[in-house]
Amino acid sequence: MMISDASGPVSLPPPNVLIAAADDSFRSFLEYTVRRKHLVVTGVGDGKGLTDRLHELTPDLLLLESLLPNIETQSLCAHLRLNRRTRGMSIIVLAAEDDSTNQQEFLSSGADQYLSRPYSPETLMRSIDTIWRSSNRLPALQLELLTFRDLELDMARYRVRRNGRTIHLGPTEFRLLHQFMQHPHRVYSRDELQNAAWPRAVHVGPRTIDVHIGRLRAALNKAGGQDLIRTVRSVGYGLSE
Repeated sequence: MMISDASGPVSLPPPNVLIAAADDSFRSFLEYTVRRKHLVVTGVGDGKGLTDRLHELTPDLLLLESLLPNIETQSLCAHLRLNRRTRGMSIIVLAAEDDSTNQQEFLSSGADQYLSRPYSPETLMRSIDTIWRSSNRLPALQLELLTFRDLELDMARYRVRRNGRTIHLGPTEFRLLHQFMQHPHRVYSRDELQNAAWPRAVHVGPRTIDVHIGRLRAALNKAGGQDLIRTVRSVGYGLSE
């Protein structure tokens, strides 16, 4: 992010986002959604991990699942608002499954926003955008619509279409296709694809990556048209005409 002062442009570090959610797959989804906007993302899975991380850093934004093990989340929101170091932090509470808490209780305790289920990537990014624009922290975040030949990937709606037909992809296949469509014709190594489509703490072998590429290819080809995924032996994969 760049701003200007009397001496010229000044580079600011990217905003830091802390995500606290108990379910690993859900947390990975949140991390991926936020990280693609070039923000610094850290994730934790329970109250102890959240407390420890908040002692280490002061994030610009906390995405907090409403029911988190080992912590009372409403009390946490109130504490963060009273603490001088964290009172300026933005807090978005995400409703957990089976949570009957009234959203007004969280807003009264200090949260900036409360998102009820279901929340799409579009809903989440709009909420972040609203908070940061109102506090002049960031310009509006742009949601992505990527196209390649007869293929369309709508990041806001989490939807893929080919020849006008909707294609249903698993989360990993969706992330792989998103990586490909950001730079069509570029060939990605398996290591690059692993970094793009799997959480950093997860190690997968080349065979696992090949399997998911195969699933992606089959799903795209089912909608008709030529095979758009190019395999480069001993190198990797990419989109190709």
